[in-house]
Amino acid sequence: MMDCTPDISHQEQLSLIIRVVDMDIDNEHSDPIIKEMFMEFINVESTTGLNLTNVLLEKLKNNNIDINNCRGQCYDNGANMKGQYKGAHARIKTLSSRAFLPHALQII
Repeated sequence: MMDCTPDISHQEQLSLIIRVVDMDIDNEHSDPIIKEMFMEFINVESTTGLNLTNVLLEKLKNNNIDINNCRGQCYDNGANMKGQYKGAHARIKTLSSRAFLPHALQII
């Protein structure tokens, strides 16, 4: 999940949260555990879909998270986030077709 907002000094900040579904593969009868973790606030110089995608990919890489293991995306309603062609959603979707954007999660 990503969302941009300016801080009090008017510096644009990106908040990055990751949701993980933890499955016990040794016990097929156990319920999955869903965890949400705040990763960090990131100062961004540009809020274009390209730059936000690059920031996200860099943070995933730094945390050893393979984009191909991602199954969903969640953004605010900005065109730079969920734009159909140049938004972060569209760019991530080309890298990982399983990282869908469910309609119910489009707004944070």
